[in-house]
Amino acid sequence: MVKAVVLVMLEQQTFEDASKINKIPGVVDGYLVFGHYDFVAFIDVPGLEKVGQIADKIQKLGFVRYVETLIER
Repeated sequence: MVKAVVLVMLEQQTFEDASKINKIPGVVDGYLVFGHYDFVAFIDVPGLEKVGQIADKIQKLGFVRYVETLIER
């Protein structure tokens, strides 16, 4: 299994929509946070390719401005 974290910047006034990220298959948990990023999504999937697919799905959500993905070594 591959574990990863996706750091997400949201568009202004869209914090209510962030819970939709948790419904994406492979996202095991997620939280609104304070700081440079607005949301942190935790991913646990069978392969590295799937991590990229999930990050792309998050990025394509209309309320997401930017994502950065961190993968466990």
